[in-house]
Formats: sequence, C-alpha cells, structure tokens
Amino acid sequence: MDDIMRIIEELEYELGDRKGGLFSKKVDINKCISLTRQLRNSMPDAMREAEYVVENKHKILENADSVAKNTIREAEERAEHIIDNSELIKRAELEAKQLMETAYMQCDALVDKTKAHLDIMFRDVEQFLQSSLAMIRNNREELRGAMIVKTSKNQ
Repeated sequence: MDDIMRIIEELEYELGDRKGGLFSKKVDINKCISLTRQLRNSMPDAMREAEYVVENKHKILENADSVAKNTIREAEERAEHIIDNSELIKRAELEAKQLMETAYMQCDALVDKTKAHLDIMFRDVEQFLQSSLAMIRNNREELRGAMIVKTSKNQ
C-alpha cells in the first residue's frame, strides 16, 4: 500500500499544478507511463488483499462458530461426565450450567472480536479505495480543465 501511495504521489508531482497548471511544464511522458505501469503492478496486491478478506470472512466466522460448537460440546460432555460420576448431582448440575454459560460467553466474545477485526479490515480497504477514487476524479477534472482551455485557445 505504501508503494501505491508513493507511485501516486510521484505521478501527481509529475502532472502537478506547479506555476499555473497542468501543462505549465513539460511532462515526462515516459516517466508517467513507467509510474502507471508500476501502479498497475502494485494494485493487484491491494486488490488481492481485499479479495482475501472478503473470501475468508465466511471461513473466519465459520472457524469461530466451529470453535464455539466444540467448546459447547466439550462443556456438555464434561457436564454429563460430572453428573454420571458425581455423588452430588446438584453440585454437578450447577457446575455444568456455569460451564455452559462460560462457553456461551466465550463464544459470543470470539464472534464479536472476529466481526470487529473484519470491520477494521473492510474500513481500511474502503478508505484506500475512496482515496484512490478521489485522486482519480481530481486528475480527470484537472485534465478536462486543461483540455477545455486548450480547445478555447484553438477557436
């Protein structure tokens, strides 16, 4: 992501508004093409990261659900074992209930933590894409403005 931002900054500098506009200095077309290629080569990594997050969101949640179910199953098995082997059935039932409550709380906490982490990852990807889109829009507007000025001068 740092490479992408560096390339974009270089491209902005090359096409930048120094001393009166987009075409006030000679633009190094070869450098712009090179930067565009670098940007294209760097972008797939960011896109793959975003795709990975989207694709694995379900796997992460499924994994959390699986861990939760295993924890509940283990708690239920332990509760059954305690009840079967204990002389104090009431005590065993109370401990089993507490284990189940603890397991449910741990499961809920794990699912909440996973969702919060995914939300942060999605926010970061969204901010990156919004920033890139805003930069592209600005460059297009600047380019359109330069084209209109050039067209007006030719008439």
